Amino acid sequence: MAIGARHKEGQRAAVLEFPPGPQLRFGLRQLQASQIAPELVAKAISSAISAGWEPLSRGKAVAIVVDENGG
Repeated sequence: MAIGARHKEGQRAAVLEFPPGPQLRFGLRQLQASQIAPELVAKAISSAISAGWEPLSRGKAVAIVVDENGG
Protein backbone atom coordinates (compact mmCIF):
# COMPACT_ATOMS: atom_id res chain seq x y z
CA MET A 1 0.00 0.00 0.00
CA ALA A 2 1.21 3.49 -0.76
CA ILE A 3 0.11 6.80 0.75
CA GLY A 4 0.88 10.23 -0.68
CA ALA A 5 1.95 13.02 1.65
CA ARG A 6 2.50 16.71 1.01
CA HIS A 7 3.18 19.66 3.29
CA LYS A 8 0.37 22.21 3.41
CA GLU A 9 2.65 24.98 2.15
CA GLY A 10 5.10 22.81 0.23
CA GLN A 11 5.19 21.72 -3.39
CA ARG A 12 7.10 18.45 -3.21
CA ALA A 13 5.18 15.29 -2.42
CA ALA A 14 6.35 12.00 -0.94
CA VAL A 15 4.90 8.58 -1.68
CA LEU A 16 5.22 6.39 1.41
CA GLU A 17 5.27 2.74 0.36
CA PHE A 18 4.36 0.24 3.06
CA PRO A 19 5.09 -3.49 2.66
CA PRO A 20 2.21 -5.69 1.51
CA GLY A 21 0.14 -7.18 4.28
CA PRO A 22 -0.92 -10.79 4.63
CA GLN A 23 -2.45 -12.51 1.62
CA LEU A 24 -6.19 -11.81 1.41
CA ARG A 25 -8.72 -14.59 1.12
CA PHE A 26 -11.43 -14.52 -1.50
CA GLY A 27 -14.13 -12.02 -0.62
CA LEU A 28 -12.14 -10.00 1.93
CA ARG A 29 -11.76 -6.28 1.40
CA GLN A 30 -8.35 -4.73 0.91
CA LEU A 31 -6.82 -2.45 3.52
CA GLN A 32 -7.90 1.17 3.08
CA ALA A 33 -5.70 4.17 3.81
CA SER A 34 -8.07 5.29 6.56
CA GLN A 35 -7.43 2.00 8.42
CA ILE A 36 -3.74 2.78 8.94
CA ALA A 37 -2.98 4.23 12.36
CA PRO A 38 -2.16 7.98 12.32
CA GLU A 39 0.83 7.32 14.60
CA LEU A 40 2.27 4.94 11.98
CA VAL A 41 1.82 7.53 9.23
CA ALA A 42 3.45 10.23 11.39
CA LYS A 43 6.41 7.95 12.05
CA ALA A 44 6.69 7.17 8.32
CA ILE A 45 6.68 10.90 7.48
CA SER A 46 9.42 11.59 10.01
CA SER A 47 11.41 8.70 8.51
CA ALA A 48 10.94 10.20 5.04
CA ILE A 49 12.25 13.57 6.26
CA SER A 50 15.27 11.92 7.85
CA ALA A 51 15.85 10.00 4.58
CA GLY A 52 16.17 13.29 2.69
CA TRP A 53 12.65 14.37 1.71
CA GLU A 54 12.43 18.16 1.78
CA PRO A 55 8.71 19.01 1.63
CA LEU A 56 9.24 22.74 1.08
CA SER A 57 11.56 22.30 -1.91
CA ARG A 58 10.47 22.05 -5.52
CA GLY A 59 10.80 18.97 -7.65
CA LYS A 60 9.41 15.56 -8.38
CA ALA A 61 7.66 13.41 -5.83
CA VAL A 62 9.96 11.18 -3.78
CA ALA A 63 9.16 7.49 -3.20
CA ILE A 64 10.14 6.30 0.26
CA VAL A 65 9.87 2.62 1.21
CA VAL A 66 9.15 2.12 4.91
CA ASP A 67 8.82 -1.05 6.98
CA GLU A 68 5.70 -2.24 8.78
CA ASN A 69 6.65 -0.09 11.79
CA GLY A 70 6.93 3.09 9.71
CA GLY A 71 10.72 3.28 10.02
